[in-house]
Amino acid sequence: METNEARRIEATNAERYAMSGQYGWEFSPDAPNLLERWTVLPFNQRGDKRMAFGALSGAYNGLRFSVLDYHRRPTVTSVHTRWTNKKVNELDTISIDTVWVVTLPAPMPNFQIVSSIESAWDVDQYPEPATADRKFNRWYKLIDTDPNVAVAVLTPQVAATMRSSKLHTWSLVGAELVYVENPTFGRTKPDEVLSTLGRLTQLVSLLPFHLAGGQPAAPPPPPQPHYPQQQYPPQYPPPPHYGQPPYPPQYPGYPPQPYPPQQHYPPQQYPPPGYPPRGY
Repeated sequence: METNEARRIEATNAERYAMSGQYGWEFSPDAPNLLERWTVLPFNQRGDKRMAFGALSGAYNGLRFSVLDYHRRPTVTSVHTRWTNKKVNELDTISIDTVWVVTLPAPMPNFQIVSSIESAWDVDQYPEPATADRKFNRWYKLIDTDPNVAVAVLTPQVAATMRSSKLHTWSLVGAELVYVENPTFGRTKPDEVLSTLGRLTQLVSLLPFHLAGGQPAAPPPPPQPHYPQQQYPPQYPPPPHYGQPPYPPQYPGYPPQPYPPQQHYPPQQYPPPGYPPRGY
């Protein structure tokens, strides 16, 4: 690894480590597990010596995020002597992109839009979006995206925010937004990490989450107050009159009234005497 390249990686890791302590984020100087997690730009571009470094993850403006730098070598040029054709040197072309990944409140259909004037991407063969803004369409290309989905995602508010905030190359992958920048000079500094997170927060707030059935999760209902159940004194043993007939009523000053004697009747025979027997 070239000295300048190694210094760049070391400086980026040192700055990201300091940010993790300042904001309470997680930090990893090397994150090989992230190289195969997404299949959109820039991870699907050709090259070897692939590595992810300076990885941060945490929460910012209420959204979960990850940020990392993606390193690859897309081309190698061999230099040979003119007379013996002996290889004497190799010239590497190194590309380092900074990637932000923001967790969305709901899943979205697959979508990928790329700046058509970015020299880091070879996208001439891809179609332009078909929004009502023809000037906007000329600036961008769609990769593996349903044109109807693109029109639904690229609302006038989203398109205006992309242009004003310079958010040109990004993808929707399930419940994540993947945004990539290729810093031509220098590296992505801590203030740029934060400012980009702020711009992405604004972009996420404008996305149409009703697409593909994706709806933000409803907030949980507020907890219901708990009232202790009122305890009543037990009713046992029963009061003295329990089981006694309330009649005859007793009135103060009057002697108790006895029940009248019950009249007894002889049992009735059926059929009554004198009726002919049945079966006639």
